[in-house]
Amino acid sequence: MAELVFPLAAVALTFLLLIPGLTVVARLALVHRRRRAHAWARFGSAGTFAWLVAPTLLPILWLASSALHHSEASAEVCLVPHGYGVQCLDALLLLGLTVVGLSVGVGLRAWRTHPRLAVSLLAPDDARVLRVRALTQADPHLRHLDVGVANHAAEPVFTIGWLRPRAIVDACFVEAADDAMLHASLLHEQAHAAGRDSLRCFVVRLCLGVNPLGRWLAPEFARWRGAREAECDGEAVHHGGEALALAEGILKAARFRCAGTAVLGVAALCGHDAVALKLRVELLLQGPVRPHRSWGHRCLAAAALAAIVLPHVFGSGVLEVFHSEIERAAGWLQ
Repeated sequence: MAELVFPLAAVALTFLLLIPGLTVVARLALVHRRRRAHAWARFGSAGTFAWLVAPTLLPILWLASSALHHSEASAEVCLVPHGYGVQCLDALLLLGLTVVGLSVGVGLRAWRTHPRLAVSLLAPDDARVLRVRALTQADPHLRHLDVGVANHAAEPVFTIGWLRPRAIVDACFVEAADDAMLHASLLHEQAHAAGRDSLRCFVVRLCLGVNPLGRWLAPEFARWRGAREAECDGEAVHHGGEALALAEGILKAARFRCAGTAVLGVAALCGHDAVALKLRVELLLQGPVRPHRSWGHRCLAAAALAAIVLPHVFGSGVLEVFHSEIERAAGWLQ
C-alpha cells in the first residue's frame, strides 16, 4: 500500500488546497467583475465563463500532465521501495487515478444532467413547420439553425444539444406568436446555438460539481446564465429582430410554461429567473446592449494549453519535490 501514499496525497493536495485556493481568487475576481460591469448583460461574457471553470480545469490538467511527465523518470525521486526493482510506479498510479477519476466523473455527470426530453416533432409538411421553415430560410442568420416544432414541449422555445445544438419550438407558441415575435425568438435561440451555451453550462456544472468549494461559485453561475440570456437578446436585435416583439415573445413564453421548474441542460427563451426576466424586458424596451466579443475563451484555451505543455518543457519539479517529501515522511512514519 506504500505506493498509494504519493498518488492519494497529490490528489488530496490538488482538490483540498490548490482548487479551493483558486476558487477563492475566482470568486473575488467575479465579484469585482460584476461590480465594475457597465451593463448587467456584460456579465454573460466568455470571460465570466472562464473564471467559473478555470479553478477546477487548470489544476486537473496540470496534475495529469505533470504525472505523465513525472512517470518517465520517477525512480530518481522514489525513496520508498515497493518491490518493483528500480522502477517506481507511483506517478503512473497518480496518472491512472486522475484520468480514471476524471472519466468516471464526466460520465456520471453527463448521464445525470443530459436532458431526457420526449419531444414529439411535427411532420415536415405541417403548416406550423412550414411557417417556421419559411422564416428561417428568409433570414441569412437563421438558415443554418436546426429547428424542430414539437407538441407539448418542455419549454415554449429552447435550445438543446451539446455538440449539435437544436432549437425546439412548441406548436402552441408558433400558433400564438406573430411572425415578428417568432422571428426574434428564433434569432435569440440562434445566439444560444452559436455560443454552444448548453455545452458550456454542462462544463460549468461539471467543474462546480467536483470542486469542494463549487457552491461558492454557484450564485455567479446563476448570474452568468441570466446575463447570457440578456446577451442573446442583444444579439437577436442586432441581427434584425424587433426588440418589442422579442420582449412580448419572452413574456408570452413565460406564460406558456406549464412546468414550474427548470429543465436542466436547455437554454430557454424565457429563462428560469423572474428577476432576470424583468431586467431583460426593461433592457429591450430601453434599448438592448450591443453584443461584444470577449477574449475569455482564448485566454482559457491558452491557460489550459500552458497547463498541459509547461510540465513537459520545464519539468515537473514541484511534483517531484512533493513526491520526495511525501515518501520521506512515509518512511519516517514507518
